[in-house]
Amino acid sequence: MDKYFRQEILEEIGISGQKKLAKAKVLIVGTGGLGSPVLTYLACAGVGNLYVADFDTVSVTNLNRQYLHGDEDVGKLKTASAKESIAKINKDVNVYEINEKITEENVLEIIKEKDVVINCVDNIPTRVILNRACVINSVPLIEAAIDGFYGFMFVISDGSPCLNCIGYEKTKLKTPIPVLGTTAGIIGTLQANECIKIIVSAGENVVGRLLTYDGLEGSFEEVPIHISKECSVHKAISLS
Repeated sequence: MDKYFRQEILEEIGISGQKKLAKAKVLIVGTGGLGSPVLTYLACAGVGNLYVADFDTVSVTNLNRQYLHGDEDVGKLKTASAKESIAKINKDVNVYEINEKITEENVLEIIKEKDVVINCVDNIPTRVILNRACVINSVPLIEAAIDGFYGFMFVISDGSPCLNCIGYEKTKLKTPIPVLGTTAGIIGTLQANECIKIIVSAGENVVGRLLTYDGLEGSFEEVPIHISKECSVHKAISLS
């Protein structure tokens, strides 16, 4: 029996949707706490082409949440470790390593011809660069962040609010960021789910609303967000 049988019987996916997943090209930026569940569930779902961007190496402090890596991977490039793990999960998935830091100079080449971009990093500059490039070039972007027991996630697409609209570039992150592995797992899984929905055109994506998670309360909330008249990214689009 086909390995994807249990999802192919979903009305929203079917055989045609599975073919779309197999052909899809998804860029995952970051192979850490969020990247681990994202890559795992996209691979399990049969998303055929996963482009993994990360220039960091595995450290022992990663291992409470970054389960694609193990003790034996400490010191290894995260992209290489992730590729080895994904190969064990699904040999039919192609994993392409991008061992580069995303910059203003290389971002357009990296996101080119990708169906979806998923941001799984923990630094503001990379988020801002990806947000601008994806919005201006109409590439769906799935954003998320975590902090201890808390996290948020939302989708940025044509005509929707973006990170710049909510002033994220002014955020100041704690150093180091406290992270619980279960929080990363929950938020990363939500990102993977949104990606699959985008590829097969199923349901409603989390667009124009910030989905927040409180692990201490065990609750989710939605916060409506809107395009800001002061957003430099959307101003750039209107002037183009």
